[in-house]
Amino acid sequence: MKKYFLYVLIILIPAFFPVSCNKNPVYDAVSSATKNKRAVIEPLLQKIMPEAMADGMVKVAIVRNLAPGDYGQQYMESCVAEGRAMGFIVDYFELSGDYEHCRNHILRIIASDYDGIIFCLGGEDLSHYDFLPGIGKRIKIVTFDNLPYRDDDPRKDILYGITATTQDDEGLAIISLNVLIDSISPGSRPGIPQAPIRLISVIDQTGMPPMDSRHEVYDRYIREGRIIEVARIIPPDFAYIRSSIRETLIHTLEEFPTGTVDAIWAPYDEYAKGCYDALKESGRREIKMTSIDISNDDIKLMLDLPDQWIASAATDPSLAGVVNMRLLAAKLAGENTPATYTFDAQLVKTSMLTHSITMANIALYIPGWLSPQGLFEYPWIATLKDSVAGRVR
Repeated sequence: MKKYFLYVLIILIPAFFPVSCNKNPVYDAVSSATKNKRAVIEPLLQKIMPEAMADGMVKVAIVRNLAPGDYGQQYMESCVAEGRAMGFIVDYFELSGDYEHCRNHILRIIASDYDGIIFCLGGEDLSHYDFLPGIGKRIKIVTFDNLPYRDDDPRKDILYGITATTQDDEGLAIISLNVLIDSISPGSRPGIPQAPIRLISVIDQTGMPPMDSRHEVYDRYIREGRIIEVARIIPPDFAYIRSSIRETLIHTLEEFPTGTVDAIWAPYDEYAKGCYDALKESGRREIKMTSIDISNDDIKLMLDLPDQWIASAATDPSLAGVVNMRLLAAKLAGENTPATYTFDAQLVKTSMLTHSITMANIALYIPGWLSPQGLFEYPWIATLKDSVAGRVR
């Protein structure tokens, strides 16, 4: 267990288990409209996913095991909304990276009669063995940025019955580093190698598959001579990522006079926010930066330093949340689902952004940005949503 992952449970919403695990819920003091809606949705759910509806409701637990951040919040919100739009009871639990606590929490969820679990950001200390009890109870499982290989062997397949969704983390690292390199050493003459850029990185091998994949690309670029690493900042405090990185980077920059550092690479947007604060406070306007992940807050900060925070490589966290819930619903309905699914990496240059762009409309402005339209969208999903929304009488 990494030493900086000594945190406590942040949020349990709703209060853990006494409500969410009641096998015979009592619907007291509800409006006639709500009663009528249940009269429509429950028979539909019974028809589409009868095993999950054996106790009268479909119950899903979403677990995210990482310190809070905008990207994760958008993922959770879209995942929860998609499940509730289909008539599911959805509980979500945000943990802060303590693997042993997370392992115990998963076991408690498995013991509490949920029909499905969506697990986000586990880490190397969480293995397929932690999910075996759930599979034994016929609980459907989808993971995001966690790869539960059979026997914990990356050469083997994902544990049977689980769908593991991931970001294209290698692609995210490649495009974020390439745009940084090209912006600093553009247009080399034919036959003359491009000079390596002098870089400060903010990165650590956390034991989480996405970060480790990004780290591998970065180390390869160093070996290839495309980067000279002048300093590496290891996030000093995951409980206060932004402020701790800001303070550390300010002190690091004091050791490097103007002209000795070309760029900063932050492969996680919570790291990048701390770098943004340090660059503004130190007045180091000559240093450029790229990042990985994007959110509404990131867009605002990128536009505030457009000549320095020049791009972010990203996938859409809301899309990931929607797709994860749809995949889980498909499992509950007995549909065939893939063992893995990867979200493509996209490059968002700051020059593409305006103050009117948000995560809600970014697909209209960024070429290739995916939308959830049609992705694992079965006809019965639309029927359930129409019923929940009152469009079916």
